[in-house]
Amino acid sequence: MTLKFNPEGKLKFNRFSKLGMWYIMALSVIATVSIIGQFLIQNHLDNQLSDSHVINVAGRQRMLSQRITKCALLLKPVQDSSERVEILDELKGALHLWTISHNGLQNGNDSLRLPGKNSAAIAAMFGRINANHQAIRQSAATLITELSKDPDVSYETLGASIDTILEHQREFLDGMNLIVFQYDHEAKLKIHRLSTLEYVLLIISIVVIILEILFVFRPTAVQVNKTVNQLIASEKNAKKLSKEIGALYGSLEKSYEELSHVNVPMETPKIYAKTDRGGNVIFISDLYSELTGSTLTTKSVPLKDLFLNSRLNDEWMEEVIDLLSDGHSWQGIIRYQDKNGKDRWVDVMIVPALNELTEVEEWLVLGSDITLQKLAEQNIRAKSKAEIERKINQQKFRSVLILEGQEEERKRLAMDIHDGIGQMLTSLKFQIESIDLKKDENVAQNKLSEIQQLINQVIKEVRRVTFNLKPTVLGDYGLPAALNVFIREIGKLTDIELVYSMEGDTSFRLPQKVENNIFRIIQEAINNAIKYSGASRIEVTLQMTELDLLISVTDNGNGFDEKLVEARSVNIESGRGFFNMYERTEYINGNLDIKSTLGKGTTVILRSPVKTLATAGEV
Repeated sequence: MTLKFNPEGKLKFNRFSKLGMWYIMALSVIATVSIIGQFLIQNHLDNQLSDSHVINVAGRQRMLSQRITKCALLLKPVQDSSERVEILDELKGALHLWTISHNGLQNGNDSLRLPGKNSAAIAAMFGRINANHQAIRQSAATLITELSKDPDVSYETLGASIDTILEHQREFLDGMNLIVFQYDHEAKLKIHRLSTLEYVLLIISIVVIILEILFVFRPTAVQVNKTVNQLIASEKNAKKLSKEIGALYGSLEKSYEELSHVNVPMETPKIYAKTDRGGNVIFISDLYSELTGSTLTTKSVPLKDLFLNSRLNDEWMEEVIDLLSDGHSWQGIIRYQDKNGKDRWVDVMIVPALNELTEVEEWLVLGSDITLQKLAEQNIRAKSKAEIERKINQQKFRSVLILEGQEEERKRLAMDIHDGIGQMLTSLKFQIESIDLKKDENVAQNKLSEIQQLINQVIKEVRRVTFNLKPTVLGDYGLPAALNVFIREIGKLTDIELVYSMEGDTSFRLPQKVENNIFRIIQEAINNAIKYSGASRIEVTLQMTELDLLISVTDNGNGFDEKLVEARSVNIESGRGFFNMYERTEYINGNLDIKSTLGKGTTVILRSPVKTLATAGEV
């Protein structure tokens, strides 16, 4: 929570601080409810284990009393001593366990895990049967004493004790039945009270969650929506400026077209040379030699070598041969260098010469020197271009301001989402997971599971959007750390292997604006590789020296035609991502080189001097 101090020294809370206070209060309530609920549940589970064991021991008391009675009834007037010894052993064991269990149920026994904490009703029931228990215990002890002295003791000596056991047996069994039933009844009452309490805690948690939605998440969502609308408006403004720049480029092209009509007298086409049907020169005129200063002879000179440094290749020759073989002519402007190395232009026309059988026999090379016209066009173009470039630079500067404004908006939105929604949803997820429901609450539990799954998706999306808008680590720790976090986070969202390495002094901080643009360029390169390359591995390398910054992004994907990159300034819609990367590179006075080979992958290299980056950040 952020606190700001006003001039009077009083504390002021910003918008998200107030939301944070409400959220902390709600979270505290949920945490308290969850802790109480868990404590009561765990305590109940311990008590339930103890209650079930107590009920089991109480039920066993009835069985033991019946065993004692059975042993007494097995004693007969005429009986073998060995049989009486067996009865004696069984009677001893039953009496011992029966006695310590009876005392343990009332007073507690650690070895039998009996707490001895009885209600008043159960204590009263034990009080009513204690006399019967005492009579049976004493009579059984008398039988054990007499039989231990002499197994063949007369039945008359044992008769009184046997009668006493039989007399008190029924009342003891009835009393123990009531005690067992009472134990069971009290255990069910505990479960019922716990279930009611759990419902109350669940209702409190749901109410707190609803209040959080109304007073925390909803205001935050409204603010985020407002900020997003502002970003959309900024984007529309940027598009408008882009159209204005396009109009300026159109004006430049129109000016170039007007320059083509410069009023310079044109020469009458004159013959320069003749070639055979294969394009080999068989005649060179003196006019050509004077014009070019060439000393070429007609021996083994192909047509494409007629003009010095004209960059005419075999493909051009094939095009001319195809046209003239069909009886058509070729016309175009050829730029070459004379013997002094100066550029010259000539308007050339190549026409086929037919024989009597209307077959192509030779080619005639005609031309007009248009060097003066081209030089005049260049002079006028330079004057017009300077004015247009000035206007374009102004528009670029305005575009840069819009981009910086959008960057600031993204940063603010990212901080709002990261410090608000992301943490809130994460904590809410933990609280929902801590709710423990019982079997009769399956419907509510299933609903909460669906809410938990939805929250997981929202948290994941919020983290992705937050990082794409403005990674906070970029402003706090710099470009190398931001790229490391970005690559690690995006690696969790894709199956592609991403490798990041750094070389040199990576602690060097660049101006914030420069780091923002470099990060966006590399982010765009990585996103393009993930979306379109089909690569299985992407390597990102950052090298920092005292003079240069070099960042490369290499993938082993499908690659693409490099001509798409070359046409970026003509057709923005076909490659807006590349266009933006180049625009940002020019803004930081850098150099962006994109190399791609079909089937082998793509490499994006960003290079710029560190001093130039520092200067760009101060603009």
